[in-house]
Amino acid sequence: MQNTKPKVSIIMPTYNRAAYIGETVESIRNQTYQNWELIIIDDGSDDNTEEIISQTNDERIRFYKAGRIAINGKIKNTGIRKACGDLIAFIDSDDLWEPSKIEKQVAALEKYPEAGFSLTGGYNFRKLNEPLDFFYKQKEGIRYGDIFIPIFKSEISTTTPSLMLRKECFDLAGAFDETKPFSDIDFILKLASHFRAVVLYEPLLYRRLHEANDSKANWIKGYHQGIEMIQSHKKMLPAKISRDALFRLYVNFGEDCLLHTERGRAIKNFFLAWKNKPFSIVPFKKTGKAILHWLINKKSGSNEQPVNINIPAEPWQKNKLPKRILAIRLQAMGDVTITLPYLQHLRNSLPASTRIDFLTRKECEDIPKNILLFNKVISIGGGRSFKKQLLHTVFLLPKLLWRRYDVVIDLQNNNLSELVRKTIRPHAWSVFDRFSSNAAGERTRLTIEATGLIRNAIDPDFHFKKHIDPITILKNNGWNETSELVVLNPAAAFPTRNWPLENYVSFAQLWLHRFPNSQFLVLGTSFIETKAAWLKEKLGKKMIAIINKTTPSEAFAILQKVKFVLSEDSGLMHMAWVSGVPTLALFGSTRSDWARPLGKNSFFLDSSDLSCGNCMQETCKWGDVHCLTRYSPEVVFTHAYSLVQK
Repeated sequence: MQNTKPKVSIIMPTYNRAAYIGETVESIRNQTYQNWELIIIDDGSDDNTEEIISQTNDERIRFYKAGRIAINGKIKNTGIRKACGDLIAFIDSDDLWEPSKIEKQVAALEKYPEAGFSLTGGYNFRKLNEPLDFFYKQKEGIRYGDIFIPIFKSEISTTTPSLMLRKECFDLAGAFDETKPFSDIDFILKLASHFRAVVLYEPLLYRRLHEANDSKANWIKGYHQGIEMIQSHKKMLPAKISRDALFRLYVNFGEDCLLHTERGRAIKNFFLAWKNKPFSIVPFKKTGKAILHWLINKKSGSNEQPVNINIPAEPWQKNKLPKRILAIRLQAMGDVTITLPYLQHLRNSLPASTRIDFLTRKECEDIPKNILLFNKVISIGGGRSFKKQLLHTVFLLPKLLWRRYDVVIDLQNNNLSELVRKTIRPHAWSVFDRFSSNAAGERTRLTIEATGLIRNAIDPDFHFKKHIDPITILKNNGWNETSELVVLNPAAAFPTRNWPLENYVSFAQLWLHRFPNSQFLVLGTSFIETKAAWLKEKLGKKMIAIINKTTPSEAFAILQKVKFVLSEDSGLMHMAWVSGVPTLALFGSTRSDWARPLGKNSFFLDSSDLSCGNCMQETCKWGDVHCLTRYSPEVVFTHAYSLVQK
């Protein structure tokens, strides 16, 4: 009978995988081996993951909400503690299993009772039934025995969704490491150091690739984890094995760098590969390839960096990554917000052991303190008085010195940030160019890159601390929970930056004609209270006004839930585009070259084509603010519709 077979507990961590988790669960329910339980540990998802699972009527499936943990090993350990089975398996919530996977692994472990665990073959895919690359060249057969050394020889694929182990293995090998963001390979190495394994070469795991798991940040993480893995096990390995492992890692990472046009980093890694195998010709051939790429690009006239930018810097030169980084942006709220997606990309490109702290002013600390990005946010008091700010900074200097920062990224570039940087005297540093005509976001990206640590980009996937609850705030203020939200933000500081208020109403009517299931939202302070009341009067129940009811971080969290933002030049506009929300910015007298939003989900209308454009004046010398009134609601809606259709 089926229930005489050992029970298999399947642990599935998940976070915002509503698009895929249904398929993954069905691939488990379709297994030929049916004596299993599925334990889903939700790591604080804010999509409809729970709703999808609740529609699956299967008593073998248990769903647990763990809150936001964000540590892979800790999530898995939570599931292990809830497991009742004799055998433990793992699956990611976007991957698939071949229908006979469990059956074949259970049979293999029964055939080889001295094996503590089993791994399988598989392949990566983007479209179903279209394999991109297989884990092994051979597609059938079994390997049994000690695989610890073969892992370092790249003979074994170490991915936990292919893993099945006997529960008693935890008694000797221990659980997953909870101090690292990703500890899968480390755990499999612990198993391999204590137990024999049975490897099924047949492709029984189908690993889905998508933007969230196949990013540049992930391959950089994989590189650093590989270095750490080899170095931490060096004493257990023959010298030749560790040298060969490092050689392969450096060569492969150098190739990845070439694919991402990071030729300098590629050559550096080919040199490191040569140091491990001085008589190999491979590093020389790879270096020649990198130089050839550079010559071809130089000949074609490509430019990787704007010419009119000046970023003083002392790049990081050491082989080991820095342990402590201090980023500085003191003012103002919108400018602080611009730095966040770039610093988040830096955070996700470095190991969790690297601490990143943030220095800002007290008035700007709320958002940095309430997102899961920085290890510590340090604030300078003193209000708007420079003398008081300077005094607060001087008192902070001993504390900053004590923290021994390896790298300082000065994204402010004023007297206070210079004082901090020069007092700390880090090994590496870079300084923001305040005067370039490039966009602030682009200058931020290049300043981070100038440290020599990574190739920087925007990462808008923000996560908030538990007490930030945007859904409740929206519901308490009139959101019906089903309508799509559109933010209208007539919040620019001066008349020369204000689009006529009646145009917002006409825009809203055009929007409702195309998207009837919508509500409009005004977020802000008493500065726009009168405008919000007027819009509420004109749009009735279709308008939600949340004025003086949110902190900056709560407003930032609410923006993650909206469909579109139409905004004048303000801090909220920057909060929107850095979050990846489709954003149309309306610039009047503002210099759009400095303040414009970046990324594929943003667009702006400005005055740079006019003889009086970018005037930066508070009042229009012509009296009609033509730079904004020329953009009709119909024109603005056409651009808005194009953005959301992307």
